[in-house]
Amino acid sequence: MKMHRDADALAARIAEAASQPAAFVANVPSIAPKPVKTAEPKEAAALKPLRKATKERLPDGDTVGISLRPHRKLLGRYVLKAADRTREAGRVISAQEIMLEVLERGA
Repeated sequence: MKMHRDADALAARIAEAASQPAAFVANVPSIAPKPVKTAEPKEAAALKPLRKATKERLPDGDTVGISLRPHRKLLGRYVLKAADRTREAGRVISAQEIMLEVLERGA
């Protein structure tokens, strides 16, 4: 591999810097960041993007998050079922929704 034309100069600068003690500067005033102007409350509300209202899956909305670790084959079956339902419904149906339906039917 061909060396860079300035490799020797760089090596000399690094060697020179390594031979000098590290500089320590105490009591240096810190530079505070300039305060950022914020929008007025009325303007801030107008700048926020509007979110679509989402309908809740459960009427009371009392849900708890859990983590599941299904076997790859089982997850694959749920993903395929979700893909079929997505085509039928014309909207995205996740594998999690299919799992929840199965769990609700079993209870």
